[in-house]
Amino acid sequence: MRTHKRIKAVIFDFDDTLIDWSHASVTWRDFVTPKYRKIHQYLQDEGFNPPPADELIPLFYANVRLVWEEAKETWLGARLTDALWRSFADAGLDCDQIDMTAVLHAFDWSPCPGVRPFEDTHMVLDHIQAQGYKLGLITNAFQPMWHRDIELREYGLLNYFPARITSGDTGFMKPHPAIYWRMLGMLDLMPEEAIFIGDRPENDILGAQNVGMPNVWMRPDHVDYPLNGLVPDYTITRLAQLLPILAELD
Repeated sequence: MRTHKRIKAVIFDFDDTLIDWSHASVTWRDFVTPKYRKIHQYLQDEGFNPPPADELIPLFYANVRLVWEEAKETWLGARLTDALWRSFADAGLDCDQIDMTAVLHAFDWSPCPGVRPFEDTHMVLDHIQAQGYKLGLITNAFQPMWHRDIELREYGLLNYFPARITSGDTGFMKPHPAIYWRMLGMLDLMPEEAIFIGDRPENDILGAQNVGMPNVWMRPDHVDYPLNGLVPDYTITRLAQLLPILAELD
């Protein structure tokens, strides 16, 4: 194992970078709606007297959309809890009496059916880890990291990433520099000592470039976001193609 490396850490996006959403067997709405119904059931069980589920759930969707739209104006991190608070308030519930941690547990987050790691994900992570690189994960998820940990554990990926953050926990979204600096602080590295891999140019690539971090655009066959003038340092269509890039940078 070589220890004197120019690049000392490899930082990944999560969705459509490490895990493949092209095989999802349900729509997003069909996946999430039953989870919102569980929140409604929790509110009923706790005696909050919510409106019927068919009235409350559209409030959830509307406020999730608003929270994301507002966040994208400044790239401050959207948070699921903010969308839920707004929905409870819109429904006339006493928000101060609601235990949001219990609500997040009632939401019962889980992997989406059909989503799975790319075929070479584990092989690539094993190789990178064996080469002595630190590993990090940054995802623009509005849930807390412990929600996404449920997926990481199910996919056998959790132990690869002692350093991992969501935008919901951090308060900033990619491409805001702050979320990259947070991860670099966790890894105790400078930007030029890490490389970032992600599938969304205007979030992942721009954000890495904003802090001076080498970057790789992950462009699997089912994902092709426009570059809009951005020029990634490298482009790959499979994670295995990352390995010769790391060897070159060494």
